[in-house]
Amino acid sequence: MTTKPPSEINYASEDSLVKKIYSVVDELKEIIPVDNERYRLGFCLNMYMDNEITDFMDAIDQADPRSSKMDYPELGKKISGLFEERGIVKS
Repeated sequence: MTTKPPSEINYASEDSLVKKIYSVVDELKEIIPVDNERYRLGFCLNMYMDNEITDFMDAIDQADPRSSKMDYPELGKKISGLFEERGIVKS
């Protein structure tokens, strides 16, 4: 039996949309302390930006960050404010 080397990792550039979304979500460590919930939120927000989820609040609701110290509407306002600061706009 032989072992193949692992696949190479293609890291996203600093200017990519995915990297920007995950960096914004990573800033929410104080609000959402559980790592997996932040990753899931980033994934759902990326799906929203790719038009796989139709509404911004639906993306937050689908991610369901239960450890969030904010209500979902407040969290949505916080995230949309951070998106505006970073110039993240849905195309």
